Amino acid sequence: MKIEVQAFINQIQDQTYLTDEYELPTPDPFVADDILAQLKPAIDKAIEKQALASFSVLTEYAGEPIKVTLETGIVNLPLQYIKKVNQFFELEDQVEVNLYLYVTSPLINRSNMRIDLIGPVASFATAAAANWTKIADLLTKDLEAVVIGSQAPKEEPAEKKAPAKKTATKKKATTKKKAAAKKTTKKATTKKTTTAKKTTKKAD
Repeated sequence: MKIEVQAFINQIQDQTYLTDEYELPTPDPFVADDILAQLKPAIDKAIEKQALASFSVLTEYAGEPIKVTLETGIVNLPLQYIKKVNQFFELEDQVEVNLYLYVTSPLINRSNMRIDLIGPVASFATAAAANWTKIADLLTKDLEAVVIGSQAPKEEPAEKKAPAKKTATKKKATTKKKAAAKKTTKKATTKKTTTAKKTTKKAD
C-alpha cells in the first residue's frame, strides 16, 4: 500500500482515517493479551480495507497512564506530528504505508514513548499470524519496561532556588562639610599714648 505524501497529510488533517480509543482497567496479569484483544479486530479491518488507521488502548499501571497505539503511517512519528511529515519527503512522493506500535507512558523511558516498526501494511495480511506474534512480543517487552520503570526510585524535582534577594545598595551618606566658621580675630587696636611735651620756660 502506497500513498502520495500530500494525500496522506490531507487525510490526517481532515480526520478521514479510521480511529478509536478503548479504555481498559489495568490488566491483571499485566501482559499484552487483553490490550491486543481490543486492538486486533479494528486493525485487521483497516488492513483489509487498506485504509489509514489509528487505534489506541488507554490503561494505567502503578498510578501512571499508559497508551498503547497501533497506527498506520509513512514515518515513525505519531499522527499528531503530521506537520513534520513534509520534512522527510517531497509532497508528490509515493511512499510505503507501514504499521507502527507506540507505547506512551512516563514509566517506559525518559522520552515517555517507545516506537516499534511492525512492517508494511500491504504485506501484513499475507503473514498475519507472524505479524501479530511480533506485535505481542514487542508489546510484552514494552510492558516489562513499564513495570521496571515503576520500581525505579523516583527522581525528586530539584528544589527551586529562591530568587536571590536584591541587596539594596546603600547610598553613602553625603555629609556636607560644615563650613568651618571663620574665626574673625579682631586685632587689638592699641591706642597711641601721646606724651605731652613739657615746655620749660627759661627764666629771664
